[in-house]
Amino acid sequence: MKMVNLTETPAPNFFEGDDGAYYTPLPGVEERCRWCSHWGHQHGLYHRQVLYTSRTALVCGRHVKRDDDWRGVA
Repeated sequence: MKMVNLTETPAPNFFEGDDGAYYTPLPGVEERCRWCSHWGHQHGLYHRQVLYTSRTALVCGRHVKRDDDWRGVA
């Protein structure tokens, strides 16, 4: 499974991925993940965008790890 590490940017709810794309959480959106086809209500969705291109996708929270994510702390 593809995994992207996210870091916060100065803009609220706007994260930079280690894959060069930018991610914005989309609470309450009901759609399927582009990478694994799970529904958004199961894992939360993020809008993925590569700046200055038309490449966008909705990906679920199973594929991202935020630096402020409590699940990553052991």
